[in-house]
This record gives sequence, structure tokens and C-alpha cells, in this order.
Amino acid sequence: MRMAKRKSLFNKYRGQGIARLFSIALLSLLVCVSMTLATLFVHNVWDRFSNANLYVVLPWFWVITLISASFLDCFNFSGKRYYNLLYSIYISALISNITLLALPYVAIGAQLSKKIALLNFVLELAVLPFWLTLSRKFYFRCRPPLPSVLITDDPEGEAFMLEKVNRYSEKYRVDAITSPNDREIESIILSHKAVILGKLGTIDKAMFLRMCASMEKPVLIRPDYTDIMLSTSQSEQFDDLMMISVNKFGLTGGQRVTKRILDLCLGLAALVPALPVILLCALLIFLQDGHSPFFMQKRLTRGGREYGVYKLRTMIPDAEKHVGPVLAEKDDPRITKIGRILRSLRLDELPQIFNIIKGDMSIVGPRPERQFFYDEYTKTIPEFSHRLAVKAGLTGMAQVWGRYSTDPYEKLMLDLLYIQSYSLMLDIKLMIETVRVLFVKESSEGVDAGENAPHPKGEKR
Repeated sequence: MRMAKRKSLFNKYRGQGIARLFSIALLSLLVCVSMTLATLFVHNVWDRFSNANLYVVLPWFWVITLISASFLDCFNFSGKRYYNLLYSIYISALISNITLLALPYVAIGAQLSKKIALLNFVLELAVLPFWLTLSRKFYFRCRPPLPSVLITDDPEGEAFMLEKVNRYSEKYRVDAITSPNDREIESIILSHKAVILGKLGTIDKAMFLRMCASMEKPVLIRPDYTDIMLSTSQSEQFDDLMMISVNKFGLTGGQRVTKRILDLCLGLAALVPALPVILLCALLIFLQDGHSPFFMQKRLTRGGREYGVYKLRTMIPDAEKHVGPVLAEKDDPRITKIGRILRSLRLDELPQIFNIIKGDMSIVGPRPERQFFYDEYTKTIPEFSHRLAVKAGLTGMAQVWGRYSTDPYEKLMLDLLYIQSYSLMLDIKLMIETVRVLFVKESSEGVDAGENAPHPKGEKR
């Protein structure tokens, strides 16, 4: 039986490896053909003085493309949705062509025409969807979704997890839900390829992890505070005593300095194109109702320090005069016509560039909240205050991976994961992903009416 399990695992990983090699080979072929066709067309039809030394350019372009595609998780077919992958591979193509234009003068010594790079990028935009579609089909033929059992003692959360996994995951498929107290739990686990652990007590979670390990079953866990804390832990050895070192929340001094330099450089660079847009939006808001287009609101940042966040006004004047501090709702009548457009495009956030330059905020970090919401959320989610271990951010993991209406506890887990796994590369990835989020309507929609009160830990919103 154990030999059969090992053979099954070998076949599964062999299939994934073959699919991954196929996608890499297909991408390599397409980008090389694209660059060759672009060079021939430009040289023979557009500008005969434009040319490229393909013997030098193609190897470099191939390497740069694979590196950028890997960095942006373009081969993560089971973990990202189609349009997210398409966005990532398009960004990879843009980065590769820009990088290649910079390289000839400092590294490879071959002249590459800007016209060739431009046409090559256009050709890639046309062929990359074909690559993605074919690669995903081949991948899921080699590695179909794993039939999974969901184990949870949270009846209210069952439908929530079932819908999220089966709708948004192509790696797992939940076809059974059971309680941790089910007497047939072992046979149920044995009859499935994977196990998903929902909301469980600590003892139950440890027991099922041991059980799944003995059965060689992959496990997917809905994380809690403890799981996030341990996600980046390291081992410490004292003679024959092994300990786990759990990193504290927050950044080191060197990380804070690096992050501040990046914020300052990008903030000043972004201010130049953003300022005309801010002024135009401010004029439209003023012409709409004759009131100030800007407003300043007190928010909390690192260490609980209060600061004034700058934003373009998207609601009627004194929007909270009668209702008090509440989250914006879907189709909120307080939002103006201009404000709805600004919110959908996230243009109302642009004045926060001044907060970033001042040092009140960072480009990437937890969403800044008001003292009122911190006080309310910490009554049911004590860990909520750990978000203040770093500066508030204009964008962040919770903003990119979650939605405006996502449950506060789920957002908190994303914020804490970001803090625990912080790196400069992670910041860059989240900045790139933010551009995609700007075009996703769900990410800027308000909460449903009646859902403004903070919800208990882990409860579906």
C-alpha cells in the first residue's frame, strides 16, 4: 500500500514537472519567434537601418523573460486565476523588453532598435494568451483538481469556504464536508486526495495534521494568528535541544531604512504625473457642489501614532454628521457621482502621496484605519492592534488579495502575513499587482448594507 502511495505521488509530481517544462519550452519558443519576426519585419519593411544581432539578443531575451515570468509567478497555473496570470505575463513581457533595451549599452554590446522592441511587445500581447491557454490546459490535464474533504466545526463557515474553494481554486475541489467528531473521519480522509482544515480548535488541528501526515495527504489550512506567527519561524539548536524561534512583528532597522528610501524615491517620482490628475479631479469635485474637494481624516500608523490622511472627497459634505463613523456601503447614497468614478479608479487616494513623502505612510502596508474602528475591532479581534507594527500603506497585501468588503479578520491575517514575510521584493510584487486591482470592480465596492458593525473573529461578512 505504501509503495502504491509513493507511486501515486511520483506520478503526480512527474505530471506537474512535465507540464511546467512544456509551458517553459512553449514560452521560450514563442518569445524567440516573436523577436525574430519583429526584427525581420522592421528591417525589411519599416526601417532598413534598424536591426538586431539575434545571436546575442535572443539568449539574453530568453533568460530575462524566464526570470521575470518566474518572479511574477506566471507559471503558478493552479494558484492564480486566468486573468491574473495573463496580467502577470503581460507585465513580464513589458519588463523584459524594457530591460533588453537597457542592456545593449551596458552589457551585451548589441544595438537593439526601439522599433523592434515595440513591435515585439505588440506581438507578444497577441501570442501570450495562446501560450497561457494551452499551458493551463496541459497542466490541468496532467494535474486535475484534487478531490478534497473539508473538516470544520464551524457550520456557519462551511458554505463560505465551500464556495470560495470550489469557485476560485483549480487545484482543489471540495466534494465532502465533515465534522471533526465524525466517527468515520479516518476512512473519509483516506478516500480523498487532499484535506482542507477550516475553523478548528488547536488540539483538533494538531491531531488532524498528524493523521494526514501518516496518510501522506496534502493539507490546506485556514490560518489563524498562531499559524501566521509560525509561518516564518526558524530553528535554533542548543546541543540536542531544538527550539523554534518566532520572529517579532515589525521590521528591522535596516528594513525600515530601505523601505523609507524606496517610499521617498517612488513618492517623489509619482508626484510629477499625479499632481495634474489630482488638480483636475479637485476641480471637477468643486464644480459639482462648490465645497472643498479635499478632506483630511485622522488615521493611525506605526506605533499607534495619529496623523491626518489626505484624500479627494468622494462623498457629500459632512457625510458622517448624522450616522457617525461607518464603512461605505454598496450604492451608498452619500457617494457623489464624481466620487463613484474616483473610487472605482482609486483616484481619491492620490493625495496620500504627500503622506508618503512626509513619512506618515508607506507605499505598501496595512490600510490606515481610524481610532474608532481599532477600538471596535480589538474588542472581538485582540490581534488587530498588531497591524500597527508597521506604517500604514497606500496599498498592501489585504488590499491586493482581498476586497473592500472582505471580513476584517481575513484582512488582518493578510496584513500580519505581510508583516511577518516582509521583503523588498514582496513590496515590488504588491505594487505591480496593485495596477491590476485598479481595474477590478469588486476590490473597491463597499460592504453590503447592514454590515458596518465589526464582526466576531472569523465570522463571514
